Amino acid sequence: MKSLLHTLKFAHNLWPYYVGIALLSMLVALTGIGIPFIIGRAVDLMVGVVQGGDGTVTDALWLAGILLGLDIANTVIRNISGYLGDMMATRLKAQLSIIYYDHLLKLPQSYFDNELTGTIINRLNRAITEVSNFLNIFANNILQMLLTTVLTVIVVAIYSWELALMVVAIYPVFLWLTALTSKKWQKLQNAKNLETDIASGRFAEVITQIKVVKSYVQEALEKRHFVRRYKKTIDMTHTQSTYWHKMDVARGLALSGIFFAIFTYIFTQTVQQRFSIGDMVLLVTLINALRMPLFSMSFIV
Repeated sequence: MKSLLHTLKFAHNLWPYYVGIALLSMLVALTGIGIPFIIGRAVDLMVGVVQGGDGTVTDALWLAGILLGLDIANTVIRNISGYLGDMMATRLKAQLSIIYYDHLLKLPQSYFDNELTGTIINRLNRAITEVSNFLNIFANNILQMLLTTVLTVIVVAIYSWELALMVVAIYPVFLWLTALTSKKWQKLQNAKNLETDIASGRFAEVITQIKVVKSYVQEALEKRHFVRRYKKTIDMTHTQSTYWHKMDVARGLALSGIFFAIFTYIFTQTVQQRFSIGDMVLLVTLINALRMPLFSMSFIV
């Protein structure tokens, strides 16, 4: 996260995109969270009618119309925000690439004497492309999910502060387990990147000097070197993936326990008539929808 914020300092001129994406993401979150409200009110209307209430077809049509309006608005605004996110990511990638290239041109010759060409190129592709792709995903999806999460907690707190505390409790548990996982995962990923950089660097040098390689009959040696590097990444991936998924199971079990407590509370409070059927549907829909934003946070951590 620190490296990401440091990178954004080189692209402060893109602030209109940041502001536009933030405002549109807020509207996406508001229209998205409004849909469960309408569904909840519709459920209450139907329950009231079944129990002999005075609900009318006009009321049902109004709710359906509002639901349609929110859905259309959410779709349109989300796509406008997505366009801004795509343009921001592309401009950022171009700007960082130019800065990186300009920096390389200013380095002394001694740097290039001690560094493989392929390694330099690989760093450019991995660092800048990954940052640009992450910000594109963040702008188009993750930011909206985070804002939705904040609004959901506020809405839940209006209905029940006890329930809101249980929802909030999810985050420190999840973030703590994710941070533990991320530390070791990043260490292994850096080791894999090093092996890939060396292999790619050697590959570029061999292709550039292919006549020399063939003249000295070094094809088999270069192939063994290349294969050895990538075999190391396979072994590292086995360790990395096994550890990640074990910890993911631990996170999932912890979350399952907390969600069990949350849904149990909602159901018992509904039985005791503290919540209406519509309120129950609203709360269950909102809280269950937090699962996706929650797991998206692991990309940030």
